[in-house]
Amino acid sequence: MCDKIPPPPPATSIPKLIFYGALAFIGVFGLVVLLIFLILYPSKPSFTLQDVTVSSFNVSTTQPYLLSTNMQVTISSRNSMSRVAIIYGKVDLYATYRNEQITSRYSLPVTYQEHKEVVVWSPYLEGDVATISPISGHVLMQDLNYGAVMVVIKFDGRLKFRVGGWTSGNYRLYGHCPAMIQLGDMNTRKDFAVSAEAFKFQLVQNCHVEIAL
Repeated sequence: MCDKIPPPPPATSIPKLIFYGALAFIGVFGLVVLLIFLILYPSKPSFTLQDVTVSSFNVSTTQPYLLSTNMQVTISSRNSMSRVAIIYGKVDLYATYRNEQITSRYSLPVTYQEHKEVVVWSPYLEGDVATISPISGHVLMQDLNYGAVMVVIKFDGRLKFRVGGWTSGNYRLYGHCPAMIQLGDMNTRKDFAVSAEAFKFQLVQNCHVEIAL
C-alpha cells in the first residue's frame, strides 16, 4: 500500500503579500505619527507682552460710545523645545476692550523659530473709530474715572512644527495678553476725553496660549 503524499501548502498569493506589506507600513507610519504627535502637542510656545506704547486713546463720553486708539506693542515668543522648530504662518494680532475689538488686525510676518530661540515682534496697532456697546461704554467711563483701562492684546493664527525634514500639518494658535494701561488725567474736548500725550508701559506680562488641531 502506497503512502499518500500530502498536498503541498497553498502558495501565498502576491496580492496578499502586497496587502500585508501595506498593512505593516501603515502600522509603522501610524506609530511614528503618534509618537511625534505625543511629543509635539504638549509643547506650545510661550508668549510675553513686553511693553505697550500708546500714542493716542480718545473716547467719547456720551452715547454712542466711540473709541479711537493707536498703540505699538512688543511681544516675544520663546520655543522651549530642544529638537523641534516652529513655523508661524498667518498670525493676526489686535487689541480688545471687554472682548470688543478696538484696533485693526495686524498680520505678523511668516517666521521660522529654531529650537530654544526667542523671536520678537513690534507691530503698530491702529484703531480709527470703534463703536463700543452701551454696557462696555458705561464701564469704560468708570475706568476713565479711575485712570486705568484693561486692554487685552489677542492673537490667533496657524503654526507648524518641524523635526528634521518632517513638517507637521497646521495647528491653530490662540492667545491673549492682558495689559493694564494707566491713562491718568485726560484732556476733555467737548464730548471727547483725549489722552494728553504718548506713554509707554514696561509690562513683561505672560500671555495665555492655546494650540489645537
